[in-house]
Amino acid sequence: MLDKKFWNKVGPKIRDAYRTHIFHKGKDVNGKPFKRYSPKYGERKRAGLLRRQDSSSKNKRAPVVTTDLLRDFGTSYNTTSNQVKMGWSIYGKRVEALNKMGRLLTTKSNPLPKDTIKLFESEAVKYIKKRLKDMFPKNMTIDLTKK
Repeated sequence: MLDKKFWNKVGPKIRDAYRTHIFHKGKDVNGKPFKRYSPKYGERKRAGLLRRQDSSSKNKRAPVVTTDLLRDFGTSYNTTSNQVKMGWSIYGKRVEALNKMGRLLTTKSNPLPKDTIKLFESEAVKYIKKRLKDMFPKNMTIDLTKK
């Protein structure tokens, strides 16, 4: 029922919701705020002394300094009728290292934050309902409730 058109439309919304959750709100994949940095690193980050540091990252605990990791997270261009691929094309090893440090960007049990998954689910329900209305005559009644 979900097709390439759906994934092309919703994929970027999911990507943006993930980026907002992790990098702008500063919450890990489980919805918890990122833990504090070590005193030395935190002091350097707040002072803006890190190499290539983006000025907007100074007071954030999110794993963003240069915005490279943020911009690398995206959707693939080879979307098919039944999937859209998301992830990091360059910085996958950095994500692994952050996960080992307890700064969870994605896990096997939670590949995306719950609010991002809820966004996907609500978009899927809307799309499926619209498609069903288009597929069946208006005078036909369909009961979608569980029995």
